[in-house]
Amino acid sequence: MLRKDFSVNFNEHIQSNFLLYIISLLCIFTGIVLGIYKVKYLGDTYKNELLNYINSFTDYLINKNVDYKNVFMATMKNNIPFIVLIWFLGMTMIGIPIILIVDVIKGYVLGFAISIMINSIGTKGLWIALLGIVPQNVIYIPCIVLSSVLAMEFSINFLSERIGKRFTKGLGLRIFSYSVSFLFIIMVMFIGFIFEAYGTPNVLKVVI
Repeated sequence: MLRKDFSVNFNEHIQSNFLLYIISLLCIFTGIVLGIYKVKYLGDTYKNELLNYINSFTDYLINKNVDYKNVFMATMKNNIPFIVLIWFLGMTMIGIPIILIVDVIKGYVLGFAISIMINSIGTKGLWIALLGIVPQNVIYIPCIVLSSVLAMEFSINFLSERIGKRFTKGLGLRIFSYSVSFLFIIMVMFIGFIFEAYGTPNVLKVVI
């Protein structure tokens, strides 16, 4: 029963915020395209520096033991601030443009990382991208999109109330519910954190 209610509410949420989902996804895909084109037009000096970095990274994976705990902590530090920033921006009246910029940045980082791997080391880079970058982002990207839509929805509702001077009661309860949704998103992202920290290095060792 609880699962059915959740499914119904989530479907209603998607239908009522369909345009926001499209906008968020477009921003992420725009960022991915920008990241790909950035690599295409990088100078040879920067490409060589990145290639040296990739080679040193692959040598480290092969020749040394990976500190999984440090990788796990670094993974959280690289992703959770995005969610926290989006959560905060959703409680402001001017947060929507910045939320969309955050989406573009997230897409840009993903597109740049995949493109530099493929451009630098060819087929091996393609396998590294597919097995070492894409899997955890299958979790991260939907979480970013969902958090962006929740934040934009909250911001729009708050702004419309301010403009219409019709404040509904229970603002504190709404903020609490909004915040719990973000905590749930972070919990889901932990699946990606665990895989990226403990699974990806071992997968990359096999590929390399």
